[in-house]
Amino acid sequence: MVLLMPGKAKNVELPWIEGAMTSRVGKVVGGSVYVHRSAVDLLPEVKSSAVALAERIACVYDWNVARIADGQVSLLVYESFDESGFPALLSSAKVGLGSGEVVYIDYLARINPPILHRKELLLRSDDPRIPKFRALTAAAEDHGLFREANKIGTRKAWEKAIADAGLVLKGHSLIRVGDEHFDVFRHKTAIVRGDVSQPMQIMLRLGLVAKESSVFDYGCGQGEDVAALLSQGYDAFGWDPHHAAGGPRRLADVVNLGFVLNVIEDQRERLETLKAAWGFANKALCVSVMLQRRVSTAGQKPHRDGFLTSRGTFQKYFAQQELREFVEGATGQATLGLAPGIVVVFKDKDLEQEILFRRRSRAFLIGSLPRPPRREREINVRPELRERVAPMLEALRGICLTLGRLPEPDEVPKAVLDGADDAHISWTRLIEALHQDVSDDQDFVEAARTRREDLLVHLALQQFPGSPKYRSLPKSLQIDIKAFFKSHTTALAEGRQLLFAAGDRAGVRADVEAALAAGLGGLRRDRRFRFRSSVLTRLPARLRVVVGCAEVLQGGADACDFIDLDLEAPKVTMLTCDDADQPVPCIVEKLRIDMARLRVSLDKRDQGSSPIYFKSRYLPADAPERSVQMEFESELRSTGLFVDQDAEPHLEDVVALLPSLALSRLRAL
Repeated sequence: MVLLMPGKAKNVELPWIEGAMTSRVGKVVGGSVYVHRSAVDLLPEVKSSAVALAERIACVYDWNVARIADGQVSLLVYESFDESGFPALLSSAKVGLGSGEVVYIDYLARINPPILHRKELLLRSDDPRIPKFRALTAAAEDHGLFREANKIGTRKAWEKAIADAGLVLKGHSLIRVGDEHFDVFRHKTAIVRGDVSQPMQIMLRLGLVAKESSVFDYGCGQGEDVAALLSQGYDAFGWDPHHAAGGPRRLADVVNLGFVLNVIEDQRERLETLKAAWGFANKALCVSVMLQRRVSTAGQKPHRDGFLTSRGTFQKYFAQQELREFVEGATGQATLGLAPGIVVVFKDKDLEQEILFRRRSRAFLIGSLPRPPRREREINVRPELRERVAPMLEALRGICLTLGRLPEPDEVPKAVLDGADDAHISWTRLIEALHQDVSDDQDFVEAARTRREDLLVHLALQQFPGSPKYRSLPKSLQIDIKAFFKSHTTALAEGRQLLFAAGDRAGVRADVEAALAAGLGGLRRDRRFRFRSSVLTRLPARLRVVVGCAEVLQGGADACDFIDLDLEAPKVTMLTCDDADQPVPCIVEKLRIDMARLRVSLDKRDQGSSPIYFKSRYLPADAPERSVQMEFESELRSTGLFVDQDAEPHLEDVVALLPSLALSRLRAL
């Protein structure tokens, strides 16, 4: 039915300036702009005012899409815009803005109404529906459904195109005829934790998330990370499509995409979600996923490239290299591994260099040195000044123990600087007092030694493919080089010397013996030094450089659980286990890096075929779980299956003889 009605306001004048149709918002078709009502406020004022005027004239308020052309606006009502993949047009009201006339058209009774494609183009750029809508569009493009765009504008033609391609439309998914469709309940994967998530812990430790920056938790689930950060004064906010649908979605310095991609069953939507999260990041994006072989898939049903669980959720288990390639392909940036299943990509290259250095620094990865009870010292300042600077010195001392040197003003929290101003104390005087306070502090001396060694390791490994210019370094590293080496030339020379020292087999053996004496790992068959990968930053500098050289060839040791250093040849083997926290973890992958031949080989093992029986030998002496592990291993020896020089028994044979208490600690094979 078509109705022509006179407008309620005749000869309405609306300033329609030249170029008003140019806009970054909406879909342009034949000189008209189509825009969803949620994005109308982003249009130029002249266009948004036109839509508001058309609404008053037509008295139509349930529209969801506006079509804007020169001198007229159509208010369109599409069916189930959110739920229908390609919604049909139900009604329209075309308003002549100059004449005030309105033409109403009812499509509800028509069997072949117009169809809306590419819904994502109608939305504002931060709309959470875009990844799902864009994934459907990408699927339609992949199947060639848009090849004859002039023939698919109505329901019958579109349904025929889908059927001719051998497909069926289910919500926002195009599936092959005959394929089984499942409803996936993604929100059920959000768990309640008692502490911040592992990715957030690592970012906090490395200073990637800091109080001076903002962080957006994209897909925040139950919101524990955001709540924890807010309670400590961080600028944090989160959004989740189910648990926090009303949460803000805006730019932030750092975006955390934590365990989101692995619960999305549609590969295209997974990619679009990653791209959307990257779009919100000013400086960096951290991505974490579930890894293969870390969780048993027993009882799960294969679906697409992952598994369906008994709870109706989906899980995609990534390989570490697969995660790297996926993130790098979507963002166009190289990834930096932080831990197994956790990578970060940067837009801020200075920040990238700082985090790369901190990742190699024990001061960040094993925590700042503990703060002992404060010792009173005599310093050459007036008593009243000493009292005034005490709170500021307390804060500055912690910074010194991390940096291993006196800080610069821009490395100090604003509150400390404001406190000095309020107390009428100059920065120079404050630093003089700080220097006297820490100069004979053994903790500070050790922090300086550690920082200098970390810098040497970093500079040695930065020789690939060539030494960076001093001016290209982040300011913090420039300050470090001046403080610890006096000049960039001296720093590079010492870094090169350390790099060449990594090829000295006698020196490597001597450093391994030092690491063994410090309880940082164990020998395997007198030739290989094995240690937990988390201990790497505590090893002597030469050994860290050896592993760093292997990382240059392999791409990072962040995914492995144990590392073997060959004492007789320049070889490094990175071992990945099914679950390194189990009493008897099993090796599932061996990545061998032969640096003499520049050769990398990957050896995948069957489940349960390569157990590590006496794990305590390779744990650091101060590992909290080591004592329990050693108790368990005494039960292993009681089986009588472990005789020196004999081959290790099969895991099934050991399980059969273990006492029930020990058996209960083993995972089901």
